[in-house]
Amino acid sequence: KLVNTLPVIRQLSLLIPKQETYRTLQVNPKPFFEETLIKAISQKGNNVYQNFKVTKVVEAEQSNKYGNQKYMICDFKYDLLTGAGFEVDRRGIASVTSSGNAVEVLWCAATRQRYNKKLEPVLRNIAGSFRCYTEGLKDSTELIQNGSLS
Repeated sequence: KLVNTLPVIRQLSLLIPKQETYRTLQVNPKPFFEETLIKAISQKGNNVYQNFKVTKVVEAEQSNKYGNQKYMICDFKYDLLTGAGFEVDRRGIASVTSSGNAVEVLWCAATRQRYNKKLEPVLRNIAGSFRCYTEGLKDSTELIQNGSLS
């Protein structure tokens, strides 16, 4: 059996109708992150996963470094249901932030074996580098001073 084991990296923007609690991400309960990440991984349809679970939610180390933007790092796992009828155990990391009435997500996932052997630090680095600039990009001098381009 041949199963695609390449890591998946995708970005998703969700429009949230006027719910102020989403603006302060760190006070949201785990079900909020589960619901948001399920929407992210099920973009191709609701029948592509099962046994989804968020295992950990922490504020990103780089949170607040770029303006007042908060980022939450979520570890999660699920079983991918392939079109050929196989179940693939996957592990992932997502960075979640809020911008206005939108929740922005960058998620990365790989098979459990590849995640555990070598991809976890790579995917964690990718998710940790995710940024949304709600006021647009600043000029390059300002970005260099903040360390964004180093």
